[in-house]
Amino acid sequence: MSFILVMMAGMIIGGAVVAYRLSKRWQQQVKDAEKSLQAIAEQHEQEAAASRELKQKVADLQFQLNQARNELRALQQKPQD
Repeated sequence: MSFILVMMAGMIIGGAVVAYRLSKRWQQQVKDAEKSLQAIAEQHEQEAAASRELKQKVADLQFQLNQARNELRALQQKPQD
């Protein structure tokens, strides 16, 4: 009878140790995943900022192009002296 109690106690303690180790491993994996997600979020924010800057440059260049076209039209329509 005591042999059975010792075996059961060993299984319970062994199960608890395994559960503890798995819990620690899981917590580490969660921390690693959070770090990876944070890095991805930072990279996304940098890319979004670069995209906004490029869109602004495109808008500026389009404005300059339209101004140049308007000036060219005005010069072409000006009566020749």
